[in-house]
Amino acid sequence: MIPEKISTRFRIGIIGPGSICVTYGNALKASDTVSLACICGRDTEKGRKTAERFQVPYYTDQEQMYRNEALDGVLICTPTYTHEEMVRRALARRVPVMCEKPLALDAETARRLVAEAADADVPFMVMQVVRFWPEYRALARLIRSGQLGRIKNVYMSRLSSHPDWTVWHRDPEKSGGGLYDLHIHELDFLYSVFGPAETVYAIGDREENGCFNNVSTCLRFSSGVPAVAEGFMDMTGDFPFSASFRVNGERASVVYESRDGAMTLYKADKPGEELEIPRYDPYREETEYFADCVRSKKETALIPGTDVISVLELLDAVKESLVSGKAVRLSRDSGR
Repeated sequence: MIPEKISTRFRIGIIGPGSICVTYGNALKASDTVSLACICGRDTEKGRKTAERFQVPYYTDQEQMYRNEALDGVLICTPTYTHEEMVRRALARRVPVMCEKPLALDAETARRLVAEAADADVPFMVMQVVRFWPEYRALARLIRSGQLGRIKNVYMSRLSSHPDWTVWHRDPEKSGGGLYDLHIHELDFLYSVFGPAETVYAIGDREENGCFNNVSTCLRFSSGVPAVAEGFMDMTGDFPFSASFRVNGERASVVYESRDGAMTLYKADKPGEELEIPRYDPYREETEYFADCVRSKKETALIPGTDVISVLELLDAVKESLVSGKAVRLSRDSGR
């Protein structure tokens, strides 16, 4: 079992000083239960400035960080292709670990890592943060409560320009491109609400380097719900990030667009009702949830390892459909 720590606040270290590190560092400033203890990364001026910004120690040697800091957990915010190594180093030190999505670029690697964490009895969670996002949580409640009635169709979209602060995102062997780095959010949310998919058919543009950065996927879930999800990570110019969804049910429909922040519920014979959505930082909520699970020795039921594996199996099937140009049928019990 993980030894008890003598600390009133959950001390967390972040490995990888890039933009995601800054996002979580800012989120934890307002936390009463979790504190940023240190940052670890390559010996770069950018990394040292990030640590200085948050007024925490900066390490370039992970082993030194683990020796010097009494950490309750680590967040792995490094590029996707390094996740396997970083997770294993944390597990070897028996430090609870949260890892950025995608955990890996194939389901088999994810299956191994989830199993290794379970065998080591070390808490492990993947940062699939949309499950904590206020509007998506509200949508999940509407669907599960039956307020929308039988779901007739779902549309979800996530659009952005390409990250301009790295080059590894354009290498399919290192990032998986928009398919694994962006499209995963919609597929993960859909899986979390509707369960396994039965069939998928995807179309998209494949760049010369092999990346699929613009993907449209049609899914039919085993529950019978049809859905369309789109993920474009190569919008041109200064196109602003945008996420949206439309869900049409027999009793009501709901629409959301991130650019205006409005989530509107439409019922029969009634005017549209703009829903009041609780405001909180989902990154802080996610990290505090993980810390609470570690301290209370509970499983991370909101993002179980089995879901992480199944969503990557689903992504593998989407990729297969993109390459083959054919629909892919999945098993009823898992992503494949």
